Amino acid sequence: MIYCLALSNKKMDFEKFLTNQGPDFKGRALEEIWAYSDNEIESTHDFVQIVFPTNKPSQATFNKLYLDNEKLIENLKNNSAVTKNLKKSASWYLSFLDRNDAWQTGYDHNQLRITRVIESLRLLVSDEAADEFFKAILILVKDPAILNPTTMKFWEEA
Repeated sequence: MIYCLALSNKKMDFEKFLTNQGPDFKGRALEEIWAYSDNEIESTHDFVQIVFPTNKPSQATFNKLYLDNEKLIENLKNNSAVTKNLKKSASWYLSFLDRNDAWQTGYDHNQLRITRVIESLRLLVSDEAADEFFKAILILVKDPAILNPTTMKFWEEA
């Protein structure tokens, strides 16, 4: 069993969590997070890093949980339940963005979350899945001129 260690010494078993077989570092199941209301999605800031893990620590949250070794990344990439759930999580988050357009401004924390989703899909699922999510985001964007050009660059490079 491979764990990622947070700076707070809490253990997080990403494989169990992403296959819905175990809790996150706060005791939440993936299915519980998928059941969040729009308000909970908007106001809860520590779920994105674990639902969409990457190989770098977040600058936005204290937990600093990330995929800290190649073996863990390979295990996740090769687990069909993980990739299936990552795709489901991406669809879940995309539907939230579709229902709520407050993120379509010069700057919004959901834009950072979008970058993370693209990076996570690219790292753990496939380039195609990441590109599909990015294209779906572009379809949702009502006026690209409103978005910060730096945000668009991050999305393109993710």
